[in-house]
Amino acid sequence: MSSLRVEDSATGPAVLVRGGSGSPAIANAPAAAIKLPAELHHRFRFIAIDAGLLGEAADGAAALLDALLAMGVRVALFTDDAMPHLARRLARGVRAENCRRLFLGSLDGAELHGFDRRGAAVALAARAEPDGRSAVAALLAQVIAPLRIEPHDRLAISPESLESLESLESLESLDGAAASAARGLRGAPELAGAVHATAGAQRLHEILALQRDLEGELGSLAAPRDAAWLIEEPGFDVAREHEIESLLAIANGYLGSRASLPEGSSVSRPATFIAGAFEPSADVSRVPELVIAPDWGRLSVAIEGESFSAETSGVLHHRRALDMRRGVLLRECLRRGEGGHLTHLHTLHAASLANRHVLMEALSITPLNFTGTIRVDAILSGDVKSASGAAHWAGFAADAGAKSLLLVGHTHGGLVTAMTSHLRELPEQAAESSPPLEALEGARCERTTGARSIAERCDVGVRVAEPRRLFRTTTLHTSRDTPAPREAGQALQDELSRRAMADVLGEHTRAWAERWRHADVEIDGAPRIERALRFALYHLIGAVNPDDPRCSIGARGLSGEAYRGHVFWDTETFLVPFYTHCYPEAARALLLYRHRTLAGARRKAKVLGYEGALYAWESADTGDETTPPLVVTPFGEVVRVLSGEQEHHISADVAYAVHAYVRATGDLDFQRGEGAEILIETARFWASRAELGPDGHAHIRRVIGPDEYHETVDDNAFTNWMARHNLRVAAALVRRDAARADVLARLDLRPDEPDHWCDVAGRLLLGIDPQTGLIEQFAGYFGLAPFSIADYAVRSAPVDVLLGRERTQASQVVKQADVVQLIAMLWSAVPASARRDNFLYYEPRTAHGSSLSPSAHALVAARLDLHAHAERYFEQTADIDLGNTMGNAAGGVHIAAMGGLWQAVAFGVAGVTRVPRSALSEALPHAPPCPDEDEAIGIEPHLLPGWRHLKIPIAWRGRALEIHVEDGAVEVALEGSAPLPICLLDAGAPACAVLAEPGRRYATRLLGGRVTPWEEVTPC
Repeated sequence: MSSLRVEDSATGPAVLVRGGSGSPAIANAPAAAIKLPAELHHRFRFIAIDAGLLGEAADGAAALLDALLAMGVRVALFTDDAMPHLARRLARGVRAENCRRLFLGSLDGAELHGFDRRGAAVALAARAEPDGRSAVAALLAQVIAPLRIEPHDRLAISPESLESLESLESLESLDGAAASAARGLRGAPELAGAVHATAGAQRLHEILALQRDLEGELGSLAAPRDAAWLIEEPGFDVAREHEIESLLAIANGYLGSRASLPEGSSVSRPATFIAGAFEPSADVSRVPELVIAPDWGRLSVAIEGESFSAETSGVLHHRRALDMRRGVLLRECLRRGEGGHLTHLHTLHAASLANRHVLMEALSITPLNFTGTIRVDAILSGDVKSASGAAHWAGFAADAGAKSLLLVGHTHGGLVTAMTSHLRELPEQAAESSPPLEALEGARCERTTGARSIAERCDVGVRVAEPRRLFRTTTLHTSRDTPAPREAGQALQDELSRRAMADVLGEHTRAWAERWRHADVEIDGAPRIERALRFALYHLIGAVNPDDPRCSIGARGLSGEAYRGHVFWDTETFLVPFYTHCYPEAARALLLYRHRTLAGARRKAKVLGYEGALYAWESADTGDETTPPLVVTPFGEVVRVLSGEQEHHISADVAYAVHAYVRATGDLDFQRGEGAEILIETARFWASRAELGPDGHAHIRRVIGPDEYHETVDDNAFTNWMARHNLRVAAALVRRDAARADVLARLDLRPDEPDHWCDVAGRLLLGIDPQTGLIEQFAGYFGLAPFSIADYAVRSAPVDVLLGRERTQASQVVKQADVVQLIAMLWSAVPASARRDNFLYYEPRTAHGSSLSPSAHALVAARLDLHAHAERYFEQTADIDLGNTMGNAAGGVHIAAMGGLWQAVAFGVAGVTRVPRSALSEALPHAPPCPDEDEAIGIEPHLLPGWRHLKIPIAWRGRALEIHVEDGAVEVALEGSAPLPICLLDAGAPACAVLAEPGRRYATRLLGGRVTPWEEVTPC
């Protein structure tokens, strides 16, 4: 541990302290006012305490611990006393809802306990022969390391007496466990690098009180204490910068901005994407790509004439943090300039979820050892190009108005954007508004315009140890939203200028809180998966705009340029299920996009000689095919792209999503109108696409299934099974008179068409081997050269690159889940006896060359209770972006994998499914009625080992259901205005059902292999 003192502060020393090799803590108060060592003036995320310090004051300490636990701090108490005794003493002051973050361990390493959601102790580790290290090691391995709580964010507090005890020669005569108990936490090698402090009872209270009080110091600029809601990137790594820009991107569905450094860097790739706005690319394909909006995030700082940059050698500390709970990107930096000026800088960036046209920036600058001047440049720049090299903008007009900056741009395709910017001082106390900078003492501002940019430059006086805080609001409107984007932007900016930052940011934070209320998943016992799932949900929430059915979600969301923002089958297959059950309005908007692009799908089908609608494999704004016909490999080889011509299963995927959405939401207006039109037109396509063979079967030839390693194949199983589903649900819709008459009239539906669809569906070849039950992935697959991915466990390139194109197509290697994807989506259609065998057959042949693959395997493995497989694929899915295991996160996050991770939890582990009323009545003759419902929601949990508790919210037909799954127990709570039938399944069969009433809670348990009836457990 080292400290750096700078003595020329007017109010006393500014102290930079490093705990281990981690981030600094800054203390600016006069030395006489600092009661505790400077290294303790740091907001720790994990605190380990020798519980012997609590003494008789446990009750008072418990209140402080409860406050820290409520902030998200993980706290571990280690004792040589009996665990139950300590737990009882703490229970008087720690609330049950905070106990998830509290742990009790024995100093001799024999025991480690956590707490469940009710506050009851749960054994996490126990050793019959403790070695003195196992409890601390288990805690770090099970909780602290998976949450990425680094050593500098860990604090260990031991009794003052240990300082003398450690020098006693008698200590060396003790065995391992006894010696560890005697040394306490200071003797735990697992806590090396953490900040260590010694204390008595009074000093412990002071330390805990300081940790509590530090929470309010930075206000909205502070990173969260709860590591489960945090993605943090320390330092500046040129090699990883593009990847980090993707991971920490901010978005609100209308726009998305990469997390580029505000001042820029030698490798920065700033980009703000406007959802649904496309312009031609500059490469040979000239296919549409997302428009790169003017750069609004340029906020550069010069300190005493010296430009600030994260790349310079004077940066002593730098880290960026994504606060997923609030939807804000934070940054902290400590820099020593060439003149010795030591400056502490914090920034905040956010794309408002409350008003999607608003972007926010906050800047706090604290000079630690000087009084002088800083220069801030707030810039709007149209000097942007896409990754293809396209300059989408034909020209700009800049206006340095009296109230705000204005930059109006025109693309070559006719899109008009208006961006405004307003920079002001952020007062120390909340105020209804704050004046512009030029009106403040010690500030000089000027505005400059260029051919493609406009800037506001302010020279601001700063005083030593006094933070200067600035707040900037930016608005963005386009001609897609309003015929007068300039006027709309100026009016909104005028309104924003009259509001305090706390109000504007608070509105955004509340909008995020509402979305999390309907989406957040808690997993006790799997912190790594829980954190990764939150990261996934953060990007899923930010990627969608429920108010705009003209756009959908591209393969990388709004975080990067890979795939140019094009929409694939990913959206309906991997994303829509999440939105259906957590954000139904967004799911509806995404499906309305497919209705709006139905004309493009009809054009594609007609060009290829088919009827109905064949959706584009890659779609942009019109729905016409935008798959580039050729690509150039990294080796310079020009390869023809056949997916736009042959990957036809996308039409069935869209139909599947429509059908599943209607079943889960009961949205009959959509079903009778837009949904019916999609189902009918896609059914027409499949009826014309299938060919009747001499064997009496209908065949779908010359296609590509999800396994894109094998092109131009016949009877791909996934394609045929999904087409059958499409044909049957469309026929059932028409036969139930569930489509509006005007829709049927406009489509000129012939009376015989539904019967023909059913006939084709019944004849489609499904590829099931009657002897083995295996589903042949496509005709002739079983005759290909055998392949095992285990032979390529260690590889330097994707399998298809190693094998080469010809060998890949001649072997049984599978790029991604194909038959396994079929099982995941059509579970009830696949014979129960065949599911396991097919998974175990295809899993070792699958290379997971697509980010879509691991989550499907996690889902199916969980439902089959193949725990080792499920755990491996959950971890693999979680690491796709956070570990950059695909190596291409620089192009944006893999948002379909994120939706797949949620599905694996919801449909795999929680086992959420649908139970037809007929099946429920047949299995349970005395089951409660299902008023106005043709289905009940089913729950068939498959909790993984180590997962002690799972809580997941599910939206179902206008109600909100909260599902809790524990080992041997399921509990549900219902919100809404109407009862809901809920069925627990066991081994796929209904076991017990209840007609749940709104505002009530119900529970069922598995006792001795028998499922108990649901009972109401609503608290009194």
